[in-house]
Amino acid sequence: MKQCFPFRLFPYFLLATIMIMAYSCKKNDDGISPGTGYFMRFKVNGTQVEYKVDVKATFDEVGSGQHSTAIVGVKDALEDSKNNMILMLATENETQTGLTYTCYTTGTSGMQKAGLLLLVYADENGKDYSSWPEELASALPAGTETKATIKITEATTDYIKGNFSGVLYNDDYTAKLNI
Repeated sequence: MKQCFPFRLFPYFLLATIMIMAYSCKKNDDGISPGTGYFMRFKVNGTQVEYKVDVKATFDEVGSGQHSTAIVGVKDALEDSKNNMILMLATENETQTGLTYTCYTTGTSGMQKAGLLLLVYADENGKDYSSWPEELASALPAGTETKATIKITEATTDYIKGNFSGVLYNDDYTAKLNI
């Protein structure tokens, strides 16, 4: 059974989509060619994955009254609809390093709920998986976990370092991935 997408979250998802589209169309004028040291590394259900060919990021870009960060890793630039990971983070205030952002409300020190936090992964077959914020929990099948975090430990004009994790589901919630 599919549920309707709550319209109150539509602006966040629209912003994230626009942000990724705008960034992916950006010309690379920095003189750094793909595969020159930038990488995205993570585990999918315990199996190590590493993307070295095409990794891009923006940090704390201000627009539409919020601060946005996006990190995209692609295994093969010519096949960007599979083997990719997208991290999206939107905050009301300046995005901070050293703070763990969540997609759920927390009272724990050093953690803060983001306006939008989304992890999206496309596997080697192009099958999409995504995390869900707690605001959608009532519309999701029972037992669906709304758990994702992003912590940026360093951010400069040259690179972003940090950690991310989450529970991702395919479109019909029949497959679950732990990132």
